[in-house]
Amino acid sequence: MTALQKQTYCIICSLFLLCIVTHCWAGEEQEKNDFPQIVDNTVQVPLQSVLCLALKNNLDITFAGLQPQIAATDVTREKSAYDTLFTTQLQKYRERMQVGNALTGSGSSAEIYQEQFDFEAKLQKKFTAGTLAELKLSHSENQNDLPFSGLVPEYTGELLFSITQPLLRDFGIEIGRSLIKIANLNHMVSRQEFKRNVMDILFQVESYYWDLFFRIDDLKSKDKSLKRAEDLLREFKIRIEAGTLAPIDIYQAEAEVALRRQEVIVAESMVKSAEDNLKAALNLYDDEKYWNIIILPQDSPVSEKLIPDLNENIQTALEKRPDFQQAKLNLKASNIQVKYSKNQTLPRIDLIGSIGTTGLAGRPNDTSGAFGAFFRADPSPWDGHWDDVYDGMGDDDYYNYVIGIKIEIPLENRLAKSQYSRAKVQAAQAITSLKNRENIIINEVRDAVRQVMTTQKVIEAANAALKMSTEKLKAEEKKYKVGMSTTHDVLEFQEELAKAESSLASAQSQYGKAVANLSRARGTLIEDKGLEVQKN
Repeated sequence: MTALQKQTYCIICSLFLLCIVTHCWAGEEQEKNDFPQIVDNTVQVPLQSVLCLALKNNLDITFAGLQPQIAATDVTREKSAYDTLFTTQLQKYRERMQVGNALTGSGSSAEIYQEQFDFEAKLQKKFTAGTLAELKLSHSENQNDLPFSGLVPEYTGELLFSITQPLLRDFGIEIGRSLIKIANLNHMVSRQEFKRNVMDILFQVESYYWDLFFRIDDLKSKDKSLKRAEDLLREFKIRIEAGTLAPIDIYQAEAEVALRRQEVIVAESMVKSAEDNLKAALNLYDDEKYWNIIILPQDSPVSEKLIPDLNENIQTALEKRPDFQQAKLNLKASNIQVKYSKNQTLPRIDLIGSIGTTGLAGRPNDTSGAFGAFFRADPSPWDGHWDDVYDGMGDDDYYNYVIGIKIEIPLENRLAKSQYSRAKVQAAQAITSLKNRENIIINEVRDAVRQVMTTQKVIEAANAALKMSTEKLKAEEKKYKVGMSTTHDVLEFQEELAKAESSLASAQSQYGKAVANLSRARGTLIEDKGLEVQKN
C-alpha cells in the first residue's frame, strides 16, 4: 500500500468513526435521530431508536469520539519535523571607540566610527530521506571612517545553498517516515478503541432497554398477583357474611394482599430505576421535558430460535473485533519502532556540501594617505549602489563551495542502545499481547454462544413452568370451591404463578442481552443491529 493510499484509508476511517456519533439510519425512510412522539406523558420506543439516540446523545460516546482527534494531532506533530522553515533577521550595529593602533586609527583622534546594517533571509527544509537543505541570502551595508577602507559605504551580499545528507543514522525514507507511520498507526488504534467503546456502550444501552422490559413485565405479574389476592379477599368477605367461612380465615388473605401490595410498590420503584438508567444513557436529562416521561419498550426479545455456529463466530470475531485490530496495529507499530531504534544506534556519518556566490559594491574611498607616502592604493573597481551587489552575485566568476564529510561516533552510546533494547522488549510484549487477546476473544465468543444457547433453554423451561403453574392454579381454585383445598394452598399457587410469569420475563430479557453480547463478542454489533453510518 502506497503512502497516498494509506493516508486516504486513514481519512475514510476517520470519517466513518466520527460520523457514527451524529448519524444513524435503521432503514431507508425512517429517521431515527428524533425522539419518538410523546403521548399522555408516555413514549413507546423501539430498540433501534434507542440505539440511534445513544449514538447521537450519549456523553461517553461523545467523549470517546474526541480521542481520535487528539491522536490525529500527533500525526501532524510528527509531520511537522519536515515543515519548511523561513527565518529572517534585520539588525543595525553602530560603534564609536578609542583605538591605540595607528593602522586602525583615524588620524590624530585615535578613535574609529563604524555603522553596519545586516539583513538575512533563510529557507530550511528537511526531507524524509534525512536530507537537510538550506538556502540563505544575506546582505549588509557598512560605513566607517577608517582611512584604509576602499569602499564607504560598502555593500556586500551572499547567496548560499547548503545540504547535509546522512549516510548511516537517519538515512532513508523508511527511517525518516518511521515516527509518522507510528503516529498514523496510533491514530488507527484510537479509532478502533473508539469503535470498541461505541459497541460496549450500545450493549450497555440495550441491556438497560431489556432491563426495563423485564421490570415492566415483572410489575405486571405482581399487579396480576395482587389482583388475584384481592379477588380472593373479596370472595372471603362474601362467604364470611354468608356464614360459610370462619372470620379468622380472612386474616391470611389480608396479610397476603398487604404483602403483594408491598411487592408492587417495590416493583414500581425498580421500573423507575430502570427508566432512569436508560434516560441517563440517552442523555435525556439535558432537556427537562424528558425527566418524568414514561418509557415503554416497543420491542420484545427475539423469539425465533438462534443456532450460532461457534467456529464461524470465532473467525468473524478475529476479523472484526476492534481490540484484536488494536493488538495487530500495536505490533506493527512496535516493529517499526525496533527498526527505527536500531538505526539510531549507528554512527552519524553525514555528507555536507554548499555552493554560493557573492557580490560587492559601494562608493570608492580615497586611501592615498592611508599607507604612507611610499605606497599608493588604487581606487576600488567595485563602484556601485546596493542593488549592484546582485549583478556581481550573478557573475559566475565569484563563487565558493564546500564539500566534506562529518563523522560522529558516540563511544558508549548507551541512550540509543537502551532505547533499542526497550523497543525489542516492547515488540515481544506486543506479540504476547496479540496472542493473549486472541485467546480472550475465543473464550468470550465461546461464552457468548453458550449464553445464547443457555438462555434459550431457560426460556423453554420458563414457558413450561408458566403453563404448569397456570394449570395448577386453575385446578386448585376448582378444588377450593368444592372445599377440597385451603386458603393457604390457593395463595401459594397464586404466588407460584406470579414467580413463573416474572421468571419468563427475566429469561426473555437475559436472552435479549445474550444475543446482543454475542454480536459484541463477534465485533459486529453495529451491523447486526441494522445500523449504518453516513458521511456529512
